[in-house]
Amino acid sequence: MIQFGIFVALFIAIALCFLLIPLWMKPKIVSSDDSEINIELAQKKLRVLEVDLENDVITQAQYELLKNELMLNLHRDLKQFNTLIADEKKGRWLAIPLGIFIPLLALAIYSIKGDLRAFNADIATQIQMKKNPTAADIEAMVEKLAQKMKTNPSDFEGWIMLARSYKTMKRYPEAVDAWQKVRELKGEEPDVLVQLADVIAMKNGGSLLGEPVELVAKALDIDANNDMGLWLYGLANAENGKFNEAIGFWKKLQTHYTPEDEDFKEVQKLIDQAHEALGQKVEAIPESKSETKVVNSGKSLRISVVLDDKLKATANPDDTVFIYAQPAQGGRMPLAVVKKQVKDLPLEVTLDDSMAMMPAMTISSVENIQVSARISHSGNAIAQSGEPIGKKQISTLVKNGVIELVISEFVPR
Repeated sequence: MIQFGIFVALFIAIALCFLLIPLWMKPKIVSSDDSEINIELAQKKLRVLEVDLENDVITQAQYELLKNELMLNLHRDLKQFNTLIADEKKGRWLAIPLGIFIPLLALAIYSIKGDLRAFNADIATQIQMKKNPTAADIEAMVEKLAQKMKTNPSDFEGWIMLARSYKTMKRYPEAVDAWQKVRELKGEEPDVLVQLADVIAMKNGGSLLGEPVELVAKALDIDANNDMGLWLYGLANAENGKFNEAIGFWKKLQTHYTPEDEDFKEVQKLIDQAHEALGQKVEAIPESKSETKVVNSGKSLRISVVLDDKLKATANPDDTVFIYAQPAQGGRMPLAVVKKQVKDLPLEVTLDDSMAMMPAMTISSVENIQVSARISHSGNAIAQSGEPIGKKQISTLVKNGVIELVISEFVPR
């Protein structure tokens, strides 16, 4: 706050110097001796005319005409000098009101167009905070913001900041409450509705079914081209097994980007996953030479899958094997999926965060997950009753080593 005020005062002072110094110290245009010189020259010219008249060089009439012209020019020069002297002093009085008015005008404009939160002590604390704040620092900062919102509940921008902070900290119930407050203040705006749907889904373990998909549908009714709305509605359809509908929404979303955009590639990844779920072949896109492969830095699971001998007779070599991880509680949206065939068994695969359909719903984001391996004759990603399956619940908070899955039971009817 103090540092900000010092810089503002300094810049205003510099601006006033450029404006007021030239106004106050206007240079003289005419020397104070010019009037005496003009009179002396006029007297000399008059004496010359008198000599010419005495020597009959000019007539009396010519003398009178030249004399009058000489006096007229002298009068004009003296009048111009007096005007310049007056102009030299004119306008200096403006320096004082301008020196007061300009800072006041600047502050008035800033109060309308600027961000008054620059004067907020909480924001100043954030700016002065060290570059690598600890979790405790962040927690304290968010709590201060939460306290501020209790005293200023109509500040919707503050509620948005608080909601995003809660989401980043994975405090989804508080994030839902904050976005609900934003909705009350701003009304049924598409961006608010989809953000609210997203945190409700996170609160429900990643599932978009129910209230989240209803909010997204309402947002798309208002703005059919809302980016996040198309993304989430496609995910909701995929979660419900409607992969063709999901592909339609994602292809519409792709038209908002160019093929070089990272967003375009992320959407293409979802489309490819949906085609795989439908049992459709996906052509591999060659990696550009200019692109470097991103190494996954999140958690990964090594899974060994075998088929129990008693079920080998029920499976065909070309049947699809889905190996996937899901939240143990809440939504059933896959956190990562690998697709193989029965003839590949036994096998070992790795599931990691790079395989997530939703950036916020990864293996790293969930403490307890269920890993499964299921055989599907139809190639449908949605489990069907009677299909062979093997599953196990684990915690991502411990090192699990190689997780052994035995496909030895059937999906309940």
